[in-house]
Amino acid sequence: MLAQYLPTIVEAVLSETPLFWSTYRERRQGTVRRPMEGKNIWRLCKTYGRLISYPMFKPHDLRHGVAMEVYEQHHDLEQVRGLLGHTRIETTQLYAQIRPAALKQAVAFYEAKALDVLRP
Repeated sequence: MLAQYLPTIVEAVLSETPLFWSTYRERRQGTVRRPMEGKNIWRLCKTYGRLISYPMFKPHDLRHGVAMEVYEQHHDLEQVRGLLGHTRIETTQLYAQIRPAALKQAVAFYEAKALDVLRP
């Protein structure tokens, strides 16, 4: 699926091909497209975090959220461990312990706020 979006940017989609790209204008070069850097992702998290009234939003929250969703859908800690790149399964076991109903409600609340902000 990813291959259908990236061919206009890169010649071949490989495992090391960046997933996130920035498009912006430079005074001398015009429109430029480059892989996103960490500072771009931090800036986006801060911007959208403020929009949804969660100013402490961090890129790690996205990683954590995806890991929890994968675990909730597949109930396979080993798959989550591989996704996150953890060497020890004990590190990954945290994701099996923290999905109480209150946390799920909080995630749904912020997800709804984010969708409201993103809808045109």
